[in-house]
Formats: sequence, structure tokens, C-alpha cells
Amino acid sequence: MFGFRLKLTLLVIAILPVLVTLGFWQLSRYEQKLMLEQAYESRHALEPYSLSQVQHHDDPLYLPFTVSGRFDLDRYFLLDNQVFQGEAGYELFMPFLTGDGEWLLIDRGWIVGGDRELLPEVTTDPGHLVLTGSAYKPLGKPFMLAEDVWEEGWPKRIQAFDQFKVSEAIESATPDFFMVLRAGQPGAEQIRPMVINLKSEKHLGYAFQWFAMALVLLLLYGFQMIRAGKNNKNKHDV
Repeated sequence: MFGFRLKLTLLVIAILPVLVTLGFWQLSRYEQKLMLEQAYESRHALEPYSLSQVQHHDDPLYLPFTVSGRFDLDRYFLLDNQVFQGEAGYELFMPFLTGDGEWLLIDRGWIVGGDRELLPEVTTDPGHLVLTGSAYKPLGKPFMLAEDVWEEGWPKRIQAFDQFKVSEAIESATPDFFMVLRAGQPGAEQIRPMVINLKSEKHLGYAFQWFAMALVLLLLYGFQMIRAGKNNKNKHDV
């Protein structure tokens, strides 16, 4: 009986800290997502900044801004495995040369994939354009099963967005963010809502689940220890 209680205690000691740690980790994720949601809501209604103002901002995420210039007609990136309303396609990223001679990457939105053997053709206005959108950059590195090798030539079908590789590919430095075009802007394709992947409430729910599992584990442990103690007492009484 002593061996059973020892093994049970060691098992609880091993599992309980993991459950509690996961619960607090989800709470921290909740706080981070809540801050992002609040930033998005507050900044979405702001008057557009200039590109220079956004570049010098401590945190440009979701800030609206306006640029003028021309798209690079010959070069663009197709981010693979992007789904919209149940249909597979690409997110279209295209370099944009501003009137000040700076390069900026612009997310023109989602386009349908079609035949996997053929990359979709993109129609682009060659003229001088004034565009408005919001600053965005990926939060963290995407999960990759293998290295994302970008082939020579254009357009480039890519599996993950990489700011440094983008700058190398176009042989020009770009800001550490890109512009997501607003719907209705020149060159805009299907603009998907700029939403946070997982709402803050979900993380709060996950935290509750981990803490609940930790509590259930403690209750079961206490029940088993009391039961084992009673059984041991009954044997001695006999």
C-alpha cells in the first residue's frame, strides 16, 4: 500500500506543475490578445498617417497610413495555402515604390488558387496610385514542416512570409511591416477581415480548463490517499 501511495504522489508531483504552468501561460496569452484587440479597435478609426510617421512609431501594428507611388508590375509573391470561404487560394503581396523612392510591400488581398500547376495571373494598374491601408506584420514565426525554399524567377510561390527574404528577393530594404490594403482601394483583391487568429476569450477558457484539470487531479489524489489510508487502517484493525 505504501508503494501505491508513493507512486501516486510522484505522478501528481510530475503532472500538477505542468497543468498549472499551462493555465498561467494561457492567462498571459489572454492578456496579450486582449491588448491586440484593444489596439486594433482604437487604431482602426484613426485618420491615416504618412509612411514616415508609421516608420517612426514605437508600435506601428494596425496603424492606418497612406502612400503614393507605383506597383512593381513584374514581381510579386503568392503566399500559399490561404483559404477564404472554404476555397483555397493565395494572399497576394506586391512591392510598391513610393514617390520618395522607398520600397514597401503591400498585401493586395486574397485571390483564388485554381490549377496548382499554373500560377494565377495578376492584373495591376501601371499608373501612379494613392493607397490607404493598415500596417501589419506577422506575430511570431509560422510552423513549418520543412524549409521554405523560394525558387528563381517571378512570381514566387511562398509558404511563409519572411521579411528578410522579401528584401533579398527584391534587392531593396523594406520596413519591418507591410500594408494591408483597405477594401475598395486601387489594386485591392478580396480583402479578408484583419482578425486576430484566436480571440482573447478563448485563451481565458483554455486557462480555466487547465486549472480545472489541476483541481480535479488534486481532488482525486486526496480521495485516493484517504481511501488508501482507510484500507490500511482496516487491515490493521483486523
